[in-house]
Amino acid sequence: MSIKYDSKREPLAEIIKKATSNATYVIPDLQRPYVWSPRQVTMLIDSLFRGWPFGSLLLWEVKPDCFQQNEGIPHRPFWQVIDRTGNDKGTTTSALGQPATYQMVLDGQQRVQSLILALGGDQWGFQLYDADWALDLQDRRVRPSSHWSKASLCIDLQSFVAELTAKNDTVRKIEAGKILEWAILDAVSGQSAEKRPINYIYPLQTGKENPGRFIRLSRFWDLVQKDLSEREYKKLLEPVLREHGVVEANLNNLLDPLAEFMKVVENVRTNSFVHALQIESFQLTPQWSKDDYSDAIVTIFTRLNTAGRTLTREEITLAWLKIGWVQADTDGKTAGQCLEEIRAILADRGFNLEIDDIVRLISFMWSVQHRGGNLLDSKDLLKGDIIRSMAASVASTWKRLKLLLERGADLIDGKKLVENQGSFNAVIVWLTWHRLVFDQFEAIASGLTVVERDSLEKKLDRQAAHFLDRWVFGSQWANVWGDGAVLNFQNFATDLNGLHLKLRGSNPGSIIAAADEGIGQLMGRVAEKATQQINTVVVRDRRRVHVYYPFLWVWHRLDEARWEQSSVQLRTGRKRTTKLEVDHTVADAWWTRMVDQEIKTKQTSFNGSDEERALLAPDDFESRADALALANVLGNCSLLDKSFNISKSDEPMWSFIQDVEEFKNGTRQRAVWEAALSLSESLTAPNGSTLGEIKKAVQTRDALIRKDLADFVAGSKRRVD
Repeated sequence: MSIKYDSKREPLAEIIKKATSNATYVIPDLQRPYVWSPRQVTMLIDSLFRGWPFGSLLLWEVKPDCFQQNEGIPHRPFWQVIDRTGNDKGTTTSALGQPATYQMVLDGQQRVQSLILALGGDQWGFQLYDADWALDLQDRRVRPSSHWSKASLCIDLQSFVAELTAKNDTVRKIEAGKILEWAILDAVSGQSAEKRPINYIYPLQTGKENPGRFIRLSRFWDLVQKDLSEREYKKLLEPVLREHGVVEANLNNLLDPLAEFMKVVENVRTNSFVHALQIESFQLTPQWSKDDYSDAIVTIFTRLNTAGRTLTREEITLAWLKIGWVQADTDGKTAGQCLEEIRAILADRGFNLEIDDIVRLISFMWSVQHRGGNLLDSKDLLKGDIIRSMAASVASTWKRLKLLLERGADLIDGKKLVENQGSFNAVIVWLTWHRLVFDQFEAIASGLTVVERDSLEKKLDRQAAHFLDRWVFGSQWANVWGDGAVLNFQNFATDLNGLHLKLRGSNPGSIIAAADEGIGQLMGRVAEKATQQINTVVVRDRRRVHVYYPFLWVWHRLDEARWEQSSVQLRTGRKRTTKLEVDHTVADAWWTRMVDQEIKTKQTSFNGSDEERALLAPDDFESRADALALANVLGNCSLLDKSFNISKSDEPMWSFIQDVEEFKNGTRQRAVWEAALSLSESLTAPNGSTLGEIKKAVQTRDALIRKDLADFVAGSKRRVD
């Protein structure tokens, strides 16, 4: 059964009213910032006065009986003051006491927020740094400082008179954008108190220094009454103008055109409508359960695109975390601050992550330990009690968790795996395993001697490091984060929950076996597919050999002699800067030339048809294309830190290597270097070798590399770097 919608045509004035006073128009509290600038707000109001389209809204109607207590989506009223000075997020409007029927603005909140900033009331507006005001309103770049100003959108009476004159006293032709100005009207707290330099250029005008010039646009909006005459508007306007310091000499000149302008405002207010598509409240039917409805709502949330970015399940989770977080357990820090600390810890180790990634990490760990390994699904995200309990649980162990995450991140960084992680989900799984194991270690180590504790901890560290290598690459090669990623993530959580239960019953003598059993179960899910990928990965185009990078990155580190020889920087006199990249042994161009030469030799003695002649290939190859592809298989490639590029040349590898200083002065021996990298002269200096000999050398090395990598995934080979 599908979600029910109601298409409605809502008066703009009614939307503003519902979003400002005892608000029933609210927005989901999903860490989605308001991103519009004061200039954009002005442009929106100008478009409104021109009668241009406003756009549609997507609303969600939530009735008091739609959800039980602590269910739904966390939400808040719209901002009354947008504060971007770092002091505060802003001031919200007052919400109507719950329970009440309210409309959550799922799409269109930026426009609604902009409208009420301009038309909501006396205190509505922006608090920005002066540098931001100058850049937005004047395109003037100034040095950032701590000075800030708080302003409201006003009618500038001076500009009104000028625009009226420019339009030959025709009020209806006045362009709203030319008479609107952001101005500081709060003489007490409208600006930061710090003293400014004598030559300081203020980005905004103030009402105090310009009496009789600025009146909030909202004042004119609020004066509107349907079908009032201009004469009646003059009576309403006069006390407003006097209140704002308009002198008697200007009063009579302004009242008539402003009364006429009020008819324009009245027309806008009474004739502006917004199309809205409203999701109806939940109603239980035999075909439509509450869980079905919740799943549909979350899907709608996560597919909407607002403010240029898609809403995510993690943002809904974080909204609940903020509500249930126990700051007393985290030294007074909020959920957002604590998660940002983790993001910063990982960023310092090279991870480029968003808060969403950290929420997913925390949620996964908690689900493994406290939900039987069942990850949060859509219906859970609308149940505050579930995630509130997660918030309290995570907060209570936050300090220990942060230390373990930092320790795990140090290991990942130290083993240079950040760039090879493939997916942060793989890191999440390993960090969870690491936390479970070392949490249990702390729980059982108190009775050990210092020597016993140190020995056990070192064994677990070695176990963790070896598993980390296998897991990061094995899960990547098995493509578990591509097809079926959601199901795989759940399966890993289930496995880790089993490990959690087993570890809880372990002691110093059995914890290593328990941890290893967990490794075996997780690797068992990826090893077969990873090995299959190792055995089948192949590219046929020289430009795509970078695909081998992670495979060769591991292979060069699986043997001490190989790593010692391959880690040296290969600088030649022609170019001193080096670059780590996949390169050929037998150059593609050299190989192509030899293949074509072999085919040409065969053609000279061939007596068949032209069609058959065109299909000739070297011995042991099905076609010319098949022969050319041999140069690009894994066995003909190495990952070297070098200043030259064999792939783009027509020269044998040795023609480059012999120019490297270490080989020229004898500190590196050719035979030792080639043996360590499983190379032969048929590959490094193929001149004089037959195509068949080169093919056999490539295939032999190819099989060796793939076997070593399969052994690595199986755990029988380890990194030695």
